[in-house]
Amino acid sequence: MQVSVENTGGLQRRLTVQVPGQEIRDRIESKLKELSKQVRIKGFRPGRVPMSVVRQRYGRQVQLDIVNETMQRSLQQAIRDEALRPASAPRVDVVPEQVGGGDLEFSALVEVYPEIEPIDIGALSLERPEAEVSDQDVDDMLETLRQQRKIWETVERKAAAGDRALLEYSAETAEGRVPAEGAQRLAILMGESGFDALEQTVAALESGASADFELAYPENFREPKLAGRTARTELKLVSVAEGRLPEVDEAFIRSFSVEDGLLDTLKREIRNNLARELKQAVNTLLKTRLVSELLKLKPDLEVPDSIVRNEATGMAARVTRSEGEQPDARVVQAFMDQARNRVRAGMLMGELARQNKIRIDGAKVRAAIETIANTYEQPDEVMQLYYGNQRLMEQVESAVLEEQVVDWVLENAKVTPKAMKFQEVITSATQAAQQG
Repeated sequence: MQVSVENTGGLQRRLTVQVPGQEIRDRIESKLKELSKQVRIKGFRPGRVPMSVVRQRYGRQVQLDIVNETMQRSLQQAIRDEALRPASAPRVDVVPEQVGGGDLEFSALVEVYPEIEPIDIGALSLERPEAEVSDQDVDDMLETLRQQRKIWETVERKAAAGDRALLEYSAETAEGRVPAEGAQRLAILMGESGFDALEQTVAALESGASADFELAYPENFREPKLAGRTARTELKLVSVAEGRLPEVDEAFIRSFSVEDGLLDTLKREIRNNLARELKQAVNTLLKTRLVSELLKLKPDLEVPDSIVRNEATGMAARVTRSEGEQPDARVVQAFMDQARNRVRAGMLMGELARQNKIRIDGAKVRAAIETIANTYEQPDEVMQLYYGNQRLMEQVESAVLEEQVVDWVLENAKVTPKAMKFQEVITSATQAAQQG
């Protein structure tokens, strides 16, 4: 077998493979002989079908099968021999229709991963957030839990800040009425909805009263037909409810699966949960800062277009909630730059692991799955789900490897501690995750 590799630009390579024709013909002949002993053809005893009949009836299909098998096998062998690292499945672009007296020759396009020069860890400078969960953080979370369990009681008065207002509305647009019939319901928390124009009108209404007015809907309004538009709106204030915080008593504490009903036990669990959240947030910030530093070192690293497009398509699908469907091409294109940076960052992290022989730690993978499972009421079932799902396992393994790379960098790069408050770390990590 002879192989030649042509760089056609960027990360594209054209492989031209030549397989001796005699090798193909020998395999075809061997397969036909095998068939002659197996096939049953009327007029001939089993295993006694003449080769001429077998060749006439099956020769064309056997030839196609052997050519296809040979191409696939020789292509994979050529990729190994040439030490190529394909980023996507090779695409055969020159396929012979049949094998004549000569050799089998075909070409395939292969997009490969870039060759990355060794990354100088000494050139990296990172800040490591250092924070602790304080008593105030625990108390703040306890107050948040009370807010989440707020008891709502209907009141006969105008809505005020902090009240929950239940509304019914319909709107007239140039395209027609929304909804086409009846009215849609909407509950808002006064002072926190972010929809000031609506709240101003609601605040002036008595419970049960209605209003008819022009309303400018925000871009993120839940009804797509109204988002970002101004429409004539009919609005009714159905009811107003005032929130009452529950007492932190035994019943409240037990509602969080704290069996002994003690406040100290609940606070201890809150502290443990916040500590886990803090650790995850610190890792997120460290990874974000590491990626930023790596991108500064390799700002022009070329990455495979196929992987970038797959990443952009996935991002577009998540944003448009169209998983299972192909997102609009314009939406995908809008994510290409962000996707390219994500892929570039992922490859640099992967290259750090490869160059420094960092392998996935199975024990850490198991610990990560246990941590995830323990956040659910049926942890054993969740663990079985992960171990039985290859996609979920790959996600965990990828996250664990990234953590191992970050840990390795922290041991080998210049790291400066930075004192931060718990909430600062959480907020910064949330913003970093959203931007990434």
